[in-house]
Amino acid sequence: MGHLRNPGERVGGAALAGEGPAQRLDALMLEHREFLRGLARKLCRGNFDAEDLVQDVLLKTVAHYDRLPEGVNHAAWMARVMRNLFVDRVRARSSAPTPVDVETVPLSLPPPEERAWWEELSAGQIQDAVAKLPPELRAAFERFAFQRQSYKEISQALGVPVATVGTRVLRARRRLRALLGGGEHDE
Repeated sequence: MGHLRNPGERVGGAALAGEGPAQRLDALMLEHREFLRGLARKLCRGNFDAEDLVQDVLLKTVAHYDRLPEGVNHAAWMARVMRNLFVDRVRARSSAPTPVDVETVPLSLPPPEERAWWEELSAGQIQDAVAKLPPELRAAFERFAFQRQSYKEISQALGVPVATVGTRVLRARRRLRALLGGGEHDE
């Protein structure tokens, strides 16, 4: 770093050192505002507020004015600060999670206060519905649901392929759902 500026030294027609932060900001803003605004608009292109970027650059300039080397080109220094601030904002935005409106996210489960239709069924209703199934569907379903047999065990007991057992259990479930009022069955 070069020499520090002397208090009261004038830069660009405005006295900066030795004055308060408000006067320094005013002087720099008057001298470089349009240049900084144009550069900020080019960088931001509607993605960020260009005026916020200009304000942040001016605040950094006033805060670090005493550390600037002698004879520094303020416009070039502020342009570099603006570019760095802009890059920081772009990085922060790209690494931030995308906000999601929880009201628009569909829920796959019913609300906790609502009970599923099958929770209202009694054992008698289920037994009556199972009795109404065709014999081949009823045999496969009872062995699977009540006796906890595997598809392989059921296929051996009934003398049918394992895939047929799966099909019969599926069809039995669909018919039971229709019989018990839980929805339409489709075969």
